[in-house]
Amino acid sequence: MALNRKRRIFTQTGTPSRRRSRGVALTLLAGTLIVSGGAWLGLQPSQAPASTSPPGHLSAEANQTRVVDGNTLILGGRTVQLAGVRAAQRGAVCEASGSGRFDCGAAAANALSAFVRDGAIDCALNGSGQGGRPLAVCSTNGREINMAMIASGWARAEAGVPLLGEAERRAQAERRGLWAGSWIAAD
Repeated sequence: MALNRKRRIFTQTGTPSRRRSRGVALTLLAGTLIVSGGAWLGLQPSQAPASTSPPGHLSAEANQTRVVDGNTLILGGRTVQLAGVRAAQRGAVCEASGSGRFDCGAAAANALSAFVRDGAIDCALNGSGQGGRPLAVCSTNGREINMAMIASGWARAEAGVPLLGEAERRAQAERRGLWAGSWIAAD
């Protein structure tokens, strides 16, 4: 073998630049696809329900409403407390005439569930209550839920709300709901 012959140890000088240009082209193509996809997604209509509630007002369909306890609702992800309503906490014990003891708080939550299960709920927000939760006067199917809870005997009226206080006195006199037996007052 002749020693004066040039040997090529490295690849041709044009090859790396071709590879580099191919890599740049692929990077640019990928970037263009990502930007185009993002723009396309940004132009798509939102699947989230539109909020039609004015400020100080909250609305939700029955299937978007959850009952937390006898005086607290979650409407479309937002927690509200029924204004002027004091319901027994879960675990509070009541004793009904002739039928034994039961969980007053669970009974109150069940009553509230019955009131809100069949229609859209509309709430007028009015200040803040326990833990900073918004206080609300809510209605469904033309019926005010706050008044219905007290008038049916499943909750007590807070002091200083005369109309609700009168509804509580009538429920107690007629032995409705929790007033049918003995109840340890919710504080």
